[in-house]
Order: sequence, then structure tokens, then C-alpha cells
Amino acid sequence: MPRCLHIHDSGFQCVSEVLETTDFCEDHQKIVPFELSEEAGWQKIVYRFVALILLIMFLIPLIYTLRNLYVGPPAKAQEVW
Repeated sequence: MPRCLHIHDSGFQCVSEVLETTDFCEDHQKIVPFELSEEAGWQKIVYRFVALILLIMFLIPLIYTLRNLYVGPPAKAQEVW
């Protein structure tokens, strides 16, 4: 029978045999339900707000730089004596 697909923190593979319906052994078949707490919702909003502020901080100088390079008045040609 094939071995369990679970990899331990040490990097070694589990030596137990797999169940017939899955690729994991009895010990590693456990499914943990995922639940969001109320704090996770607020954290998500705060992270998005901070990301927006950082994006604006980096885009404003970029916009001014590109505007000065491409939209500004053309540079005067150097006059040769």
C-alpha cells in the first residue's frame, strides 16, 4: 500500500499506510474547520486602507515624474558657436 502524503516539520514523510478513499493515513485525515473572527474583518479593512495610502504615496511622485518627462515643455537645443 502507498504511504501517507503528509510531510512532517522535520521534512520526513509519514510512514503510515493510506486509507482506501484518500491519500492520507488515519492520523492526518483530520479536517479543521476554518472560522473567521470579528477581528479578522477589521484587520482586513485596516490592511486595505494602509495599502491604499502606500499606493497613493508611491504613485503621486511617479505621476509627476512622468508628466515632467513627457508632457512638459521640450528642452531647448544646445546652440553651437
